[in-house]
Amino acid sequence: MDFQAKYNTKIPAVKRLMREAQELQEPTEDYSAHPLEDNLFEWHFTVRGSPSTEFEDGLYHGRIILPNQYPMKPPNIILLT
Repeated sequence: MDFQAKYNTKIPAVKRLMREAQELQEPTEDYSAHPLEDNLFEWHFTVRGSPSTEFEDGLYHGRIILPNQYPMKPPNIILLT
C-alpha cells in the first residue's frame, strides 16, 4: 500500500491512519485490521470470539469507516457477520 503517493501526509488524520496501518500490519491469532488498498479511510477487520463465551469459535468480520476529522471524530463500525 503506497498511501503516501495518494494522500497528503501533512493532514493529521492521514498521518495517524498511516501509523496505525503500519502498527497493525501483522495480524495476530485474535484479530487483524487493515485499510482497503485504495482507501485509507475504510478498514476491514476480523476478530475471534472470546474464549469461554458463546462466541468462542466465531470469527467476525467488520468494516470501519473513518471520518476525515479522525481522531477528533469517531469512526463508524459495522459488524458484517
